[in-house]
Amino acid sequence: MIRKNSKLYVAIGLSLSLATVLGFFAYRSSAAGAGALMFVQGPIVATCEQTGQVVQGGYQGSNFGLELQQFWPNEPVSISFTFPDGRVLSPVVASISDKNSLQNPVTNFNYNGVDIPINGLDGVIDMPANFPWIASTDSGGDYYYPFLATNKWAYGCYTFTAHGLQSDRQVVTTFVVAPRIGPDPDPGQAVLTVEDNTTGDPSSQQGALVNIFGRGFVANEVISIWITAPDGVVFSFPYQPVTSDIGSFSVPFEFNANHPTGFYAFTALGNTSGYQVITRFNLTSRASYQNGWAQLRVAFPAWRNGGQGTTFEVQGKRFSPFERVDVWMTLPDGAVRGLPSQYADANGEFFADVYLDERLPTGEYDFTAKGATSSFLTISTLQLSMGSLNVPVPGAGQTVDTTPAPDVIHSNTGSDSTLGPPPQERPSFTSPSDPIF
Repeated sequence: MIRKNSKLYVAIGLSLSLATVLGFFAYRSSAAGAGALMFVQGPIVATCEQTGQVVQGGYQGSNFGLELQQFWPNEPVSISFTFPDGRVLSPVVASISDKNSLQNPVTNFNYNGVDIPINGLDGVIDMPANFPWIASTDSGGDYYYPFLATNKWAYGCYTFTAHGLQSDRQVVTTFVVAPRIGPDPDPGQAVLTVEDNTTGDPSSQQGALVNIFGRGFVANEVISIWITAPDGVVFSFPYQPVTSDIGSFSVPFEFNANHPTGFYAFTALGNTSGYQVITRFNLTSRASYQNGWAQLRVAFPAWRNGGQGTTFEVQGKRFSPFERVDVWMTLPDGAVRGLPSQYADANGEFFADVYLDERLPTGEYDFTAKGATSSFLTISTLQLSMGSLNVPVPGAGQTVDTTPAPDVIHSNTGSDSTLGPPPQERPSFTSPSDPIF
């Protein structure tokens, strides 16, 4: 589906060169396609929780191979990856990692003399432009390519889909990303503490400032810090601190509303000593309490349930006339995404059409609206289900939209798209050390 208010358009026909490592096993699967076949090779086998079947698998940072057979000769084929939480992403963006800035990409692809920005997964927001992976089979209708599972891939069972764009033959198979099991790291004399800046507890709510304290490392050594999210996704700390003359360091970190809720693992590694120590922190959500008599409802679809690629209409009423209404949504994993503020009309009413695409996880969403003047707060829910297993491929003369989702494409006042936590839900605080990132 091509959205109505595309802001940046680019050509497609992309291909990335990834490192190649052959796996040791092969697994074959076929589906609607009257004989089309897919083989996947990976370094391990594992059980897919959704099906109970033993299938091919791998680890974060490992390669796997996909082989297609029995498509049409020299046919363009689209390949898509469905993640365990229901997001459908292209290998173009799923197999690279960056800071996920649409304005400052770390990778460009030159197509017909035009530099096209390519962004991967950042492990938090994960809203890169979903450029389709299009590859052509050989004269025998076969295709093979090695792909990379980065550390931005969550643990769990994935669905791989290949769709012939001429024959309409389609094949699917499953693949598991498993945690790598090995000996415990050597902490040496190092200890690591992560605590809420206000309470000192190893837990807090979204929007909290936390302090990371390390001790017992060697003097003046560089420390690498990384954070493992509840689903196994890994993202790096913004910089590498250096220990003091007695081997200690102190750095702050902000858990904003973009971060999913759950238990996080913080790891600190001394680059000189080799000491590696891990501690955990529990992130919870901020409670929103309904207040006043304003109402919010999902007017379309009728049953408040739609597949990825659906435009949901949200309506609010009984707010103060002409007041600003701040709107945000809570994803199934507890992360929060801000939406453009809306403005009520003379009757205290507004509507907004919100497009939820294939890059968003499936499950139950909470939509919250809060009046800036009345302080009325109301919540409504909707269910996002699976859409197509294929990343949308534009037709002739169409283009790919790079606007992040969720996207308000129409409202009673008109609005631009936005992304991020709602400002009114982020408590203000001042870092005592004023760090420079």
